[in-house]
Amino acid sequence: MKIKPLPLQNVTIGGSFWNRYMDLVRREVIPYQWDVLNDRIADAAHSGCVQNFEIAAGKKQGEFYGMCFQDSDLYKWLECVAYSLATLPDPKLEALADSVIELIGAAQSHDGYINTFYTIKYPQSRWTNLQHGHELYCAGHLIEAAVAYHDATGKTAILDIATRFADCIDNVFGLGEGQINGYPGHQEIELALFKLYEVTNERRYLNLAAYFINERGKSPNYFDEEQKKSEYKPIFAELTPMGRDYSQSHIPPVEQRVATGHSVRATYMYAAMADLASELNDKSLATACDALYEDITTKQMYITGAIGSAASGERFTSAYDLPGDLIYGETCASVGLMMFCRRMNILHGSADYADTMELALYNTVLAGMSLNGKGFFYVNPLEVNPKIINENPNYKHIKPVRPPWFDCACCPSNLARTIMGLGLYVYAKTPEALYVNLYCEGSAKDNEREIHIRSAYPFSDVVNLTVHGGAFKLYLRNPKYAPIKNLTINGKPEAIQTENGYIILSRNFQGDEIKLTFDMTPGYVYSAGELQYNTGKVAVMSGPIVYCAEEIDNEPLLASYVVDDKQPIVPADMPGELSLANIKALSVPAYKYKHSTGDLYNKEKPVLLPCDVYLIPYFLWANRGVNEMRVFLSARTIT
Repeated sequence: MKIKPLPLQNVTIGGSFWNRYMDLVRREVIPYQWDVLNDRIADAAHSGCVQNFEIAAGKKQGEFYGMCFQDSDLYKWLECVAYSLATLPDPKLEALADSVIELIGAAQSHDGYINTFYTIKYPQSRWTNLQHGHELYCAGHLIEAAVAYHDATGKTAILDIATRFADCIDNVFGLGEGQINGYPGHQEIELALFKLYEVTNERRYLNLAAYFINERGKSPNYFDEEQKKSEYKPIFAELTPMGRDYSQSHIPPVEQRVATGHSVRATYMYAAMADLASELNDKSLATACDALYEDITTKQMYITGAIGSAASGERFTSAYDLPGDLIYGETCASVGLMMFCRRMNILHGSADYADTMELALYNTVLAGMSLNGKGFFYVNPLEVNPKIINENPNYKHIKPVRPPWFDCACCPSNLARTIMGLGLYVYAKTPEALYVNLYCEGSAKDNEREIHIRSAYPFSDVVNLTVHGGAFKLYLRNPKYAPIKNLTINGKPEAIQTENGYIILSRNFQGDEIKLTFDMTPGYVYSAGELQYNTGKVAVMSGPIVYCAEEIDNEPLLASYVVDDKQPIVPADMPGELSLANIKALSVPAYKYKHSTGDLYNKEKPVLLPCDVYLIPYFLWANRGVNEMRVFLSARTIT
């Protein structure tokens, strides 16, 4: 039987850690981002997003402002609102969302088409630049928001708007006479159409998603042919010279085995491929997904779950090319990785994908937002020297603190919708079983089956579950980064037997109490020899949490520290301004080079002085002003 996520309404996320983040998004992030989209935040980059819709709807006069995909910022905000309403009704917020939906509907053309960039700026140029125009990308985010809002409220207005647009797209694209035999430059519509198929049961949406995947990369390449047409208008001229692998259109997706090109485009496409492989039982697509996942996680992923190592093209490069300072590591890319992993877990029923999902979530994804919810990272470096990045243009994409917004603002709303939709990642089900993939405190209900979790994991080593519902199988993920060392059921020890990364309990659950104890011992982590950027260096992890050193807690010149990796790592108190839930800082025995203060180059040998290095969770860095940061530090000994 196919595995499915539990509906968001059936999941409650709680506990002091996640409650803080959920409340932060509801109280601060959603209103803040709404104000930004309406250009009410003085120090934030201009958005123009809502005004674009007002102009397209004929409610205002003016010119289009922003990126050609500016519409997607509003759609992702609406999706985040939908997830919030699904878990906590809010009549005032719902009324605001309804007014936004009315505005979106007013901007829709009679044939169902919606895109404020083309409606305002180039009304005669629809579908003439699929490579860079982002029409299908924006359509995908509209559809995702529509499905989420319909699921949350039962209202159909936004779903009707989205289906009209999907029908318009279905009429325009395909292999029939007079149709465009093209596909999007930025993938997104494919996974959105699959969601629309699931909620409407209209198979033509599934077929359209499959069409976009199947036609991609065929010869002659559509984008090459598109550029030859007289009506083609360049949008991102700087992207035109990039190879077809940039948009994963160099070969058909079913033949791809190595992750390449723009990392967000890639992971969104891989997610859609996994959806289709699962629904259509397409073994060739599944084989491609397996190879791509393997390539990412064994050769092209950072320790934090970040992906995309080059700023040029925001892209994957090659195996083991993972610089910590020049990294791109876009927040959206790690969100895309989580999306891909969730679908691979559904496709194969293996906990390995949830391990990667958890790694990305607790490190890069959470690092994308400041503790006050009003600053955001687009790029997530593993080391930062502010004195250098401010002067060296090679580092112009790196920020030492989170800006309040961006001209290209895809990440903030993507991050917010991921946090509010977290329940979709925590559990999964079949008619015979329930899966626990993330140990977030809270509860889940599926008909008579119920799970209640009490835990501060991954900041605590104990998880308690109470399970009701009669006879079924319970799959408990045994985390790669924090393996379960003890299991009791109703106080009695049980043997730990793992299959596909899960402990499987098959019994008649009648309020059974299950206690899991995880090995959260902080440890040193090293890189493969091929990853030469990290030769002689070490990082520290506790469970899935990656730690880093910040200058504010130590001394300047973090590269001068040498960790004594034969010594134990000990817990330390968190700085008050970073204190969250049960989170601990760590103290690591080390040495620090004391250098000569003479000439730039000299013959005076540095001396090593004993000291300690103070470490905090990576996702909390850059919340205390501008200062140096490093994840990997030199190690005194690796043997």
